Amino acid sequence: MNHSKTILLSLIVLLLGAPLFAQEAGSTELTGEKKTALVNSIDKAHKQFSTLSANFTQEKTSTLFTDKVVQKGKMQYKAPKQLRWEYTSPKAMTVIFTNGKVLLKTEKGTTANPNKMLGEMGTMIINTINGSFLKENTDFKTRFYKNKAGQVTAVLTPVNKKIKAYYKDISIVLNSSTLLADTVVLTETNGDVTTITFTDKKPNTTLSDSLFK
Repeated sequence: MNHSKTILLSLIVLLLGAPLFAQEAGSTELTGEKKTALVNSIDKAHKQFSTLSANFTQEKTSTLFTDKVVQKGKMQYKAPKQLRWEYTSPKAMTVIFTNGKVLLKTEKGTTANPNKMLGEMGTMIINTINGSFLKENTDFKTRFYKNKAGQVTAVLTPVNKKIKAYYKDISIVLNSSTLLADTVVLTETNGDVTTITFTDKKPNTTLSDSLFK
């Protein structure tokens, strides 16, 4: 699985504000009216911000190595169609989506529209923000759960063949106040697990257009 696909699938889950650890003991699946009410609440919450920024820590465990691979960075979004996902350590790399275009920035320079999948995934990310991806999502089967403490979680199981080839499921813990993801867990078909923890989430702050160029 290449680095760009991991970045983009992580973003989808963050902005979707959906899934984690659905098999947790004591958790109950939300169905029918309860599920509909939750989806509507998430949709409403996400439409209330015009910008969103957050720091993240990404840890990956793999069958190929003993130690975890740890990366840190920052995500920034500006309505209606600007998104920046930036790794700051241990190596710098940035993916930018702006008005349908994709930029990949590394130490070697900037590449415009590096591949078709990046563009397709960028469109999916934007659609999660305006709510259409959550309501009309054909790439994942989503289940929502609530545990005894009232924590809402969910699990996204891929049905799209391209995504299904790489991921067994994608899970996330929702923040009970903002309904944005606090933690994302991506489990690959080969057994590798990537955990992304978001902190210092700030909605509706001023973000310069220069960040998306």
